[in-house]
Amino acid sequence: MCERFRHALVTVLVTAALPIALAAYGGQQHQHPAEGGAHQHPDAAKLKNPVAANAESIAAGQKLFAKNCVSCHGETGKGDGKMGAEMKPPPSNLTDADWKHGSSDGEIFTVVRDGVRTTPMKAFKSKMTEHELWDVVNYVRSLGPTKS
Repeated sequence: MCERFRHALVTVLVTAALPIALAAYGGQQHQHPAEGGAHQHPDAAKLKNPVAANAESIAAGQKLFAKNCVSCHGETGKGDGKMGAEMKPPPSNLTDADWKHGSSDGEIFTVVRDGVRTTPMKAFKSKMTEHELWDVVNYVRSLGPTKS
């Protein structure tokens, strides 16, 4: 009886811990640069934006940004939102050319969708559809310098 209980307990613990461990490990695959600068996210960089960056998409992305992102990134995306001042690290300035997690559409999409571990940047995959996430990407790209 004791052996069965122990086996059942171990099974429950492993079953509960496995998804947590996989989630922690399964974030964006990326490579850190040797000295500062941006990370490289090869898998995310391969994602192609299926939503045309037209006026309609950018306007939709702007509405979503205002609803979900302004409190941290600020009205103009400079990382100066009201909540941003309290965050460590502070929110990214989306208008400059310094993108720590990559500047391709796919990398931006992945950051917005999945968030960034060890930062206050949370995931929005449960709050936005895939199309809406791409609209946000199109809007964010309209804020700053052209990114490759």
